[in-house]
Amino acid sequence: MRPSARRSTHPARLRLVDGDPKQAKSASANRTLASDLFEQLRDDILHCKLRPNSRLLFRDLRATYASGMSPLREALMRLASDGLVVLEDHKGFRVAPVSRAEIVDIANTRCELEGLAVRLSMEQGDDAWEATIVARLHELSKRPTYSAEGRLDAEWERRHDALHRALYRACGLRWLLSFCELLADRAYRYRHALLEQVDRTRNHRSEHDEIVRAVIERRPEAVSLLQTHYQRTVHTLLDRWQELA
Repeated sequence: MRPSARRSTHPARLRLVDGDPKQAKSASANRTLASDLFEQLRDDILHCKLRPNSRLLFRDLRATYASGMSPLREALMRLASDGLVVLEDHKGFRVAPVSRAEIVDIANTRCELEGLAVRLSMEQGDDAWEATIVARLHELSKRPTYSAEGRLDAEWERRHDALHRALYRACGLRWLLSFCELLADRAYRYRHALLEQVDRTRNHRSEHDEIVRAVIERRPEAVSLLQTHYQRTVHTLLDRWQELA
């Protein structure tokens, strides 16, 4: 009796180890849906299609993004861990708010970290690093800053951010790169929150040319040029905060 009872447990144990292929496939599909949804929501938050501090109601999000509850909840939890969404007790999810204090904090921290990353890149960067920077600058120069509607051109912004990332790409520190890119995303959201009133008198091309020349030539003032470039954007946004936020 006992031996046969022990033998009868083995098939069940094997089934648990092997798992149900249908369940595994379903779980994988849910992860893919959640990842796709995460990217869509993240993009819409960074572009302020989902406005800062707005409520994220499940019924509205399910209709807008054609999503089920499970991948939607998983995507929102990931966004909350990234600081782009806030989960409030008994109130649900909300897009993270913006503030004057945060934009100053982001700018100051970004200046310090990217300043360090650029200094390290100038010490360690090779010919390929220089060539990438020059290529990114050339690509940026071929694109107009503003669209026909008077907004910052989306492709110009993509090339602009690619140039800035190239400047510090050779720093050699993975975590430093991650933090720099995280702060760049947060700054990007503020640009779009106040997009309508971007300073159109500014000569972005001249500023970028000067920064790139200084970096390629390994001149110490490259860092201060980059920091001034960022701070000028922040001052423009702060000056117009009351009428725009």
